[in-house]
Amino acid sequence: MVNRISTRASNTQLLSYLYKTQTRLQDLQYQMTSQKLSPDFKGISGSSKYLLSLKNKNDAIAGYMKNNDIMNTRLDVTSSAMDGIDSTFRDFKKLLGTFNAQTGKSQQDIKNIQDSAYRSLLSIQAYLNTSVGGEYVFSGARANTKPVDLGSGSLTDFQAKYDGAAVTYPTTRDADIANFSLNRDANNQANWLTFKQDDDGNAATAGVSSITATTAQFANLKVGSTIDVTGTANNNGAYTIKAITGGGTTIQVETRMLTNENNVVPAVVTLPDGTTLDSSKFTDLTFNRAGDSITAAAAGSLSSLAVGSTFTVSGTAQNNGTYTVAGNTAGTTVTIVPKKMVDEGTAATPTLAYTGSMTITHVVGADDTIAAGAGTFSNVTPGMRITIAGATNAANNNTFTVTSVAADGSSIGVREDTLVTEVTPGASTASVPNADGAVSSVHYYSGDNLTLTHRVDDKRDFKLDVTAISPAFEKGIRALALIAQGKLGTEGGLDQNLKRGNDAMYLLSDAIDGSGAGASPYGAELAGNVNDRKIQVGYAQVLLKQATDGHTKFSGFLEAQIAKTENSDPLKTLTQVLDDQRALEASYQTLARIRQLSLSKYM
Repeated sequence: MVNRISTRASNTQLLSYLYKTQTRLQDLQYQMTSQKLSPDFKGISGSSKYLLSLKNKNDAIAGYMKNNDIMNTRLDVTSSAMDGIDSTFRDFKKLLGTFNAQTGKSQQDIKNIQDSAYRSLLSIQAYLNTSVGGEYVFSGARANTKPVDLGSGSLTDFQAKYDGAAVTYPTTRDADIANFSLNRDANNQANWLTFKQDDDGNAATAGVSSITATTAQFANLKVGSTIDVTGTANNNGAYTIKAITGGGTTIQVETRMLTNENNVVPAVVTLPDGTTLDSSKFTDLTFNRAGDSITAAAAGSLSSLAVGSTFTVSGTAQNNGTYTVAGNTAGTTVTIVPKKMVDEGTAATPTLAYTGSMTITHVVGADDTIAAGAGTFSNVTPGMRITIAGATNAANNNTFTVTSVAADGSSIGVREDTLVTEVTPGASTASVPNADGAVSSVHYYSGDNLTLTHRVDDKRDFKLDVTAISPAFEKGIRALALIAQGKLGTEGGLDQNLKRGNDAMYLLSDAIDGSGAGASPYGAELAGNVNDRKIQVGYAQVLLKQATDGHTKFSGFLEAQIAKTENSDPLKTLTQVLDDQRALEASYQTLARIRQLSLSKYM
């Protein structure tokens, strides 16, 4: 209306003032509800950089605290496990001390201490396989790998593997922790091994079995290590390395075999109870390697040697030693339990020595083939090298790599793809020297030896070197295994090797607290004991506690600063709300009043 005092411009200006007040009131209502000054950093732009730095620092501390909490749990579990290990070692050490001090040890005494040793081994295995959240704490960086496996389910199994005579538990650390698996030579050839029953081939001299590789694959192996031979025709089993010769191509293994000696008069046979037999009883003795036998000239004079018992021979040139009776024929001929290899892969016993006609076929785009009668190539396996000779075509007289073997052994595939198709003469030959097989270490540890580093905060960290391969644990395991090995009453039994008690006592003392007295029985040992490892873990726990306390205090300070920067003051905000609410109400009333004014009311 033309007579209204209020204009559009003045009305718009009044509304803008009202909207500002209304917006400010809404902001204050948000602050009251959320206790925050603004829903975004724009609303506190002047303090946003400072606030972001506080939040980032607090988030970093929260991350460290979370990681430290996880590590603290790991350390608590590790500490508990080491307490159990320490207790197990100390308890067995006490039993072993009593055993060593006894005179006239009975069979029951021997049985009891060996049973205790094996039970302790199982306890140590369980402690070292402790896991937290599915991760093993004693396996280094291989947290998903179970670190310890003794490889036996009972003392009987353990003693079957380690008879204490031909196969002994490693006495040195290097031999105990050796970890390798070999099934090819350096040229990736599968027929790479030669097994000899007697390395020098002379039955009249002391014999030792050997394994020879086509390349120096054994150069880094350790004397005293236990190896497991698999994949052979006749020599699968566990052996102890006696020597490494030939520049790393040959390993000689501990062997139990007789040497040919005839009519030995000075020989003396000593029984376990100390009773002796000499020429006045048996006249003379004849030793035979092939038959593993000892034959007395006087019939029935060896009847006191019972099957399963042990006896010691002395007074001979080649056969002095302790043996276990495998059989006794009429008290005149005794056979012993041997530990020797069978010739395999030698010149006389190759994997393949075939003479006859063969069908050689060149196959375009695939492996060439060589075929003969069924079973001809049954002993051949992929990866072996086969030599053909006497073929009509010179290109076929060569050495080839086998890639496949027919199920019935009648044919093989070869890789080189250079054969020429022909049927060879009847005098042609196919030969595979040496033998295949795998040689691997027998070891208890499957983790790694990496040292873990844990960062406590951005300036502090600590290293944690507590794995099942640590000298602290390895020495103790070795001590227990030395006692547990060898069946009672056999050549390798503890009753025949009482010195092991003192040796194990030294290793246990050194493993517990480094207090092994006297000279080490097996050479210098690496430093490290359970007590030191417990101190290391304890130090890490103290450091974590100190860091956690510091982080908690600093985080509280940061949160207070953050709250001071981004949080609203409830009392101040409420006061402002009431003020703006009254102002807004007054604004509405004023606006309404102004809108009602007109010139007509003044006329």
